[in-house]
Amino acid sequence: MPNSRRAALALVMVLQTACASASAPSDGRSAESPERPAPKVLTIAILREPAGLHEDLTGVVGGGGVRQLYNIAQDLLVRQDDTGAYVPRLAQERISAERGTWRVFPDGSMETVWKLRAGITWHDGTPFTAEDLLFSLAVYKDPQIPSSVGRPLALMEAASAPDPLTLSIRWSGTYVRADEAPGLIPMPRHLLEEKYRSDKLNFTAGPWFTTEFVGLGPYRLVGWERGVSMEFSRFDDYYAGRAHIDTVVARFLGDQNAMLAGLLARAVDVVLPEGVDLSAALELRRRWAGTGNRVLFELGNLRHLEIQHRPEYEEPSFSTTSRTARQALSQTIDRQTLADAIGDGSLLPADSWFRPNQDLRGQVEASIPQFPYDPARAQQLFAEAGWIRGEDGTLVHRQSGERFEMLIYGAQMGSVEREQNIIADAWKAAGVQPRLYLIPAALAADREHRSKLPGMGLNGAGFDRLTTDYFKSRSIPSDANRWVGSNRGGYTNPRVDAILDRLESTIDPRERIVAHRELLQEQLGDLALIPLYWGASPVLALDDVSGIRDNSATNSTWNVAAWDKRDKR
Repeated sequence: MPNSRRAALALVMVLQTACASASAPSDGRSAESPERPAPKVLTIAILREPAGLHEDLTGVVGGGGVRQLYNIAQDLLVRQDDTGAYVPRLAQERISAERGTWRVFPDGSMETVWKLRAGITWHDGTPFTAEDLLFSLAVYKDPQIPSSVGRPLALMEAASAPDPLTLSIRWSGTYVRADEAPGLIPMPRHLLEEKYRSDKLNFTAGPWFTTEFVGLGPYRLVGWERGVSMEFSRFDDYYAGRAHIDTVVARFLGDQNAMLAGLLARAVDVVLPEGVDLSAALELRRRWAGTGNRVLFELGNLRHLEIQHRPEYEEPSFSTTSRTARQALSQTIDRQTLADAIGDGSLLPADSWFRPNQDLRGQVEASIPQFPYDPARAQQLFAEAGWIRGEDGTLVHRQSGERFEMLIYGAQMGSVEREQNIIADAWKAAGVQPRLYLIPAALAADREHRSKLPGMGLNGAGFDRLTTDYFKSRSIPSDANRWVGSNRGGYTNPRVDAILDRLESTIDPRERIVAHRELLQEQLGDLALIPLYWGASPVLALDDVSGIRDNSATNSTWNVAAWDKRDKR
């Protein structure tokens, strides 16, 4: 069935559900059982249908609400909460050097020991043990099984289960994110080991990752109608306590308009990211004013200006390669005004890659260099960098005689054109003549083209990238490496390289905080990039749904077991 017809069918079904709900008895009790309250059914809408319910093995695209489904039926050793901190779930605690469960040896090799909670069972009632994790790790490390885990697998050289609640892993090298439990999404050994042994080539395509999925989450999969919906029922033996809602239905509507129609008909309770774009969500918020219905957000990547740092591609001279000129350009931008204009007051301005509600922010905040909006200070800095106003008000360099004509570029997507225009207006007021450039679709994947662009470009990146390889010297694209690398602006700073190397080899939390502080002062203090605001993906919820956190730094279903739905009848 074509996707459009499936979406239409799904919408008809949710509208029928709404009509059925409207005709139900109004006294809050079921017509069939007057002494028992009606079951709580939560209907969520997502844009795409998942290929399966395993993040690392079924090749699922993360967008369109797919990544939020995993939390409904599966749980992990640790999971990120709304601040971005990893908190223990199936594990008793996070591994740590302090408790002796994470040891780094003089040669750089490691040992990690995970202690599991007792009393956890799979959805079929079978106990969950460390043997399940041993089996899962063996599958991930099998070269015949495609996996998205990546580098950590190569470093895990041996694993054992000394007892049913202990998993020990020996690593050949240091991996500082080992406490995030990479490559350890559990699979039920009792159900899958024989299937894996007998048919490896078809293992990941089996129904045990789709219609026959058995997991450890607060809800268990009870139905999957291809192209239409999935149904989850509360798992009463969930180790963290029974969820509040009886049934969760996930519908694949495939179209933003279908999602909005379902919400307005109250046939859909929640729309998960990334189903409705920001502009549509903000318009709905205006329409919903005073109703109790809510538009919430998942915080996304840091929107920032990437900068051309290489003199051979710089235009004009003495602009982006001058730290003083970079600071002047930064201080012409009113980040709060930019965030408000793009997000109608719902987005947060940024001063660094640490989110306002991030768990580590309080420990590093004093080290964040501040470059507030200050047009007068910007003019002083331009003068210090050799830029003075010409007769027509445009900045001209004393030495080269060049006019300050600066390129602002970006991909043809989202709010890029609005961002360009707002920044351009700020720069014009300061005497800079901006040139706006939208990268043509035909060049969108051309790494060399993007890497050679002068000026500054609008981009988005997450915390993990910005604090690992994003600005490393060895990540600079060039002809020698076929223009592959994240450091497209060619930023080079040996001190930054050294700090990033320390962050890649240091597991002690106190030492890592020291390194993060130094990185902020050195990399951000040098204006390797210019932070703008935090992107966000809308979460739409009706007024009778509770438990969803606003401005969550992770995906919104991280606490889905705590969600509830009030009976309004």
